[in-house]
Amino acid sequence: MNDEPTKIEPTTVSREELHRLVWETPMVRLGERFGISGNGLAKICRRLDIPYPPRGHWAKKAAGHKVITVPLPAAQSNTPASVRISSTEPEGLDDPNSPVQQALDDARSKTVSLHVPERLNRPHTIIAGWLADHERRKQEARRERDPWRRDFMRPAEFSEQDRRRHRILDALFKELERQGVRIIQGDYRALSAEVAGEKIEFELREKQKQIRRPLTEKEREREPWNKKGVKQELQPSGFLVFVIKTYLVGSLRREWLEKAAKPMEELLPEIVATFIAAGPLLAEQRRAQEERARLHAIAEQRREQERQKRKQDQNRWRRLVQIAGGWREVEVARDFIAAMRQLPVAEEQLVDGQPLEQWLLWAEKHLKSANPLSHGVEGIFKDIAQVQSWTYRD
Repeated sequence: MNDEPTKIEPTTVSREELHRLVWETPMVRLGERFGISGNGLAKICRRLDIPYPPRGHWAKKAAGHKVITVPLPAAQSNTPASVRISSTEPEGLDDPNSPVQQALDDARSKTVSLHVPERLNRPHTIIAGWLADHERRKQEARRERDPWRRDFMRPAEFSEQDRRRHRILDALFKELERQGVRIIQGDYRALSAEVAGEKIEFELREKQKQIRRPLTEKEREREPWNKKGVKQELQPSGFLVFVIKTYLVGSLRREWLEKAAKPMEELLPEIVATFIAAGPLLAEQRRAQEERARLHAIAEQRREQERQKRKQDQNRWRRLVQIAGGWREVEVARDFIAAMRQLPVAEEQLVDGQPLEQWLLWAEKHLKSANPLSHGVEGIFKDIAQVQSWTYRD
């Protein structure tokens, strides 16, 4: 029932051999041979001072453009002559006691076998809708009188691979629904499964393979720059691939490619088990993320409150300093008025129609009202208490 990938044994490769390989095969595909990612292989190349093709190299080569292979520079004294490349082992599935592995084992026990019918007798409602829509489009094409529009409207007949895909999905949908999963069809027939309240997107399609073929006469005319006379294109491989598009917890498998010795029909139990295990794990992960977000929001709120409190405290001290400055100005003004009192004053002298004595009384009146101490300690701190974090905008 399990279709675990074949374990790739560690490989020792010389610096010269790795240089040759990276210029013969794209990094991603070469990395798969060693069981690592393309980025991981690039890191190894940089560590060994091995130049590798830049971005766009393989597209230019496929289009027939001239590309340059960067030669291998001489090794420095501290540069390793070879490297041992080990495949990246998946995390979380090696430990039988891990939550991911336990959830998967439990789900496997609930899906022991799964039957894919040789013919669709009572197809699932989603697949029945596809078949009905296909038939409707065929009927509309038959009623069209314009031959060109008729050919344009007529849908392609289902291939044997299409019909097989329908039967596999029919069995998958029914088994998932039997285990409480809801199958959802979105726009453009996008498929997803709702497990434990979590939406898991997936697709079953035919794997494409890249081939090289000679250019046709018309292509030669349109592509005079293509000196090699070949074109790379994708063609159906004849093998189905099942892909879970949603990022899953831990290292739960997300892709199954059938082989001649192990068709997709035999992989379905493991796919169903993955769905069943993934739902609760995703739900728990979402709850943990939401809890972390909630705690983070609370911490942010507390930090903001502390910031506002500090700002208010700074502003209130600023107001106290302003009041103290005002009091200092009043003291200076009091000394100044007292000094003026010591000077001789002519009673008949008028300023703006008022005698000088009236002007001195006016100054002393304002001196009293301007003195912050005239409001008492309580009055001063009532003034300061009105200051908020937003009182000063500069």
